[in-house]
Amino acid sequence: MPMTTFTGSQIKRLTAVHGWSGVVLGLLLYAVVFTGTMLVFHHEIAAMSAGGLTSDSPLSGNLDAKARPLVERMSKGYHERVFIFADDRGDLLVFPHARAFNPDEGHMDSYGAMFRLDPVSGETLARHDGFVFRTPAWFKVSALERFLYELHERLYVPDPWGLILTGMLGLLAMFAGLSGLIIHRHLIRDLFIAERRNERLFSFRDRHVLAGTWALPFAFLLGFTGAYFSFTGTVIFPLLTEVAFGGDRDKMIATMFEPKISPDASPTAMVDIDAVIADATKRVGMPARFILVDRWGRADARIRMFHEPPAGDMSTTRTVYDGASGTFLGFRPNAGNIPSVGGTLRGLMNPLHFGDFAGVLSKSVWVGLGLAMAFVVISGLRLWVRRREDELLWQRFGRAVTVVGYGLPVAMLACAYAYFFALGASVDEFYWTPAGFLLGLIPGVLPGLVLGGG
Repeated sequence: MPMTTFTGSQIKRLTAVHGWSGVVLGLLLYAVVFTGTMLVFHHEIAAMSAGGLTSDSPLSGNLDAKARPLVERMSKGYHERVFIFADDRGDLLVFPHARAFNPDEGHMDSYGAMFRLDPVSGETLARHDGFVFRTPAWFKVSALERFLYELHERLYVPDPWGLILTGMLGLLAMFAGLSGLIIHRHLIRDLFIAERRNERLFSFRDRHVLAGTWALPFAFLLGFTGAYFSFTGTVIFPLLTEVAFGGDRDKMIATMFEPKISPDASPTAMVDIDAVIADATKRVGMPARFILVDRWGRADARIRMFHEPPAGDMSTTRTVYDGASGTFLGFRPNAGNIPSVGGTLRGLMNPLHFGDFAGVLSKSVWVGLGLAMAFVVISGLRLWVRRREDELLWQRFGRAVTVVGYGLPVAMLACAYAYFFALGASVDEFYWTPAGFLLGLIPGVLPGLVLGGG
């Protein structure tokens, strides 16, 4: 039985829109989906490419004695906020900082001193001062992971246009999932379709239908979560800031994400951080992976911790403590000051997008469905071209499909080789990794020149 009550002419028009939308942005969508599939294992890629873990529990073991001296010898202007976290290699990072105007970016930004510490001895390995998060090498250990992220999130298009572009691609994936659901009149049957090997076009089409049917819900899910991440910082929050907070971004952040306080600037010694970590870990049942201290050394100091999801939950758990007394102030929702549906949904976005809610099993499923989705995009483009292979314009577009389809994996492999070469040669891997990708595009073009659009 048909899945819908659409007429034949309506289905035909929807099929045309489905195809044309893929043609217009399909190659970019393929690049985003393929790189995103690789990034499902981004933590593992970063740790492996950084040479393995130096510690599997850097936010424990006398952390207070390691972080406190660094923070307290900084001027009080840097005590506005302190980040304490670990990079993907397991090194400990301590970042006391304040908000300052960044003339290069044209807006307020985090300015301070980033200390990289040995997680066992507490020895300072490096220090960098300035607008730290504008220089990835200061807080990232893997140029390979960073490059793949930039390619996936922004396609290396300058902000904010790169995020807007990938947000549009997310919407395209959602539309492709919905329209594909309507077009597939026999959805259950198509889940188990067998190839017809007598005719090459139909056999290839059957593979497209089979992969597309399995990937339909995944396409909608990835499209929705990806569009959310892309549009949150470029459209949603700026619009919310203008409408509800008169353009005051700091006020919006304080209202949406920071616990309410009664300001009290009286100098007060900070509580022992190790004691707070131990209490929070006992309450949540999972270790902290990020610590944020607001107003270090003041009576109104707050310590916020972000924990790994506890058993049976998918989103991170957030705890809040009084920084002066160590009193537990409660669990913090993902957004706002009280639990809400919106806050719960926000907390689910990251695990649903990366599939890391059930360890290696869920990640492996996400990789399989991601590869199926990438195949659906590229096979759909090839089917579109084959039906128009007598026209010169579509022959050239078919060549572009072949170049991107084969060239992107080759170029990604080349950037990995370039990263490890730069690491071994002690040259700037944050330069040579993208350079290796560009060099990898050269042999990636050859299949397109040889095979054309077939």
